[in-house]
Amino acid sequence: MAPNDPQWGNRNKGGPPDLEEMLRNFNQKISAWLGGGKRGGSSSGHPGGTAPGLGLGLIIGIVVLVWLASGFYIVDSSERGVVLRFGKYTETTQPGPHWHLPYPIESA
Repeated sequence: MAPNDPQWGNRNKGGPPDLEEMLRNFNQKISAWLGGGKRGGSSSGHPGGTAPGLGLGLIIGIVVLVWLASGFYIVDSSERGVVLRFGKYTETTQPGPHWHLPYPIESA
């Protein structure tokens, strides 16, 4: 199709989807999921029937889980682990997998 064709830019049934419309729909869905979307459209008054802060709460929950998971550590068989709480000695650990309170509370 030539650029000067009168059908250029018009959507037809068999053609590819409009990229701008797809991005606009995607952004609206993300905004609604994160609680920043338009109100209305459901019985609870929120998009999809969810609370506006659910997306933010989910993100905070994931960050906390990753922070807690950062406390796992493994001590090699020829070494011993030393756990420090706020820079002061707390315990010595034997070889194997262990968990300590994540940074900045404890370090191993």
